Amino acid sequence: MGKFSDYISLMQFRILALLLLSALAGFATVNGSLSLRYMPALAFVAAGVLLGGMGAELLNKMLEIDIDRKMLRTKSRPSVTGRVSKLDGIAWGVALSSLGIAAGGMAGRLAGLMIALGITFYVLVYTAMFKRKSRFSVIIGGLAGSFGVWAGAAAAGMLSLESLGLGLLVLLWIPGHIWSLALRYRKDYIRAGVPMLTAVESPGKGARVIVASNMMMAAVSLLLVPFFGIYYVLIISVPLAAILYLSFSVAAGRSSVWTLFKFSSPYLAFVFLAVIAAAFIR
Repeated sequence: MGKFSDYISLMQFRILALLLLSALAGFATVNGSLSLRYMPALAFVAAGVLLGGMGAELLNKMLEIDIDRKMLRTKSRPSVTGRVSKLDGIAWGVALSSLGIAAGGMAGRLAGLMIALGITFYVLVYTAMFKRKSRFSVIIGGLAGSFGVWAGAAAAGMLSLESLGLGLLVLLWIPGHIWSLALRYRKDYIRAGVPMLTAVESPGKGARVIVASNMMMAAVSLLLVPFFGIYYVLIISVPLAAILYLSFSVAAGRSSVWTLFKFSSPYLAFVFLAVIAAAFIR
């Protein structure tokens, strides 16, 4: 059956925290009110995204046992060592995913659909279909993160232009984030037979690709300024400058790609918090 702590480690709660923030930010792009009558929908979609994300992470880990076994970074995961069996992991993954879709559906059918699509893109499209075959798999799988934003917006009543733009930002953030990890652990990815772009290309070209990806993400971050205003700019300006500086430093050989990878998640959290703050202040 496995210990509770083993399941928790497989669910990667830092990723789930970002996913939860994405749903809250998506909700805020449509509805920035703290009125109690909107709280049930917000609570249901938050629970749905969190449960769905937990289930999707478990299913993902069960599909990647053979890959994780070959990587030094992941060979000690409970799914690899057998502390969590594949059957149990799949069973809990399906159960949690189903609960997440159902909870999202309580906030609205469209919200439930967005959560279902997010799980589908992450587990089936990205992990099962493209990760082992395409060097561009993270671009395809990036939509999974966007659906968290759109689930939140749907729970608030609609997929607004602001929420679509924020979802695009997430889609463009994911390649730079994952490609930084793949560049840091090139040998692991090559050993496991996962053709991630920055693992199969030369380190120099991989670094340049990361710069290009993060520049596109930064451009969309700035294009959202007219929607979210001065508070959004004040919150993201320093983190945005930092992520661009780190990106160019990696390409120039002056900085560690691991530093860039570790900072990219806080950057996205700053964006989500900025959107939420702007929505409630305006």
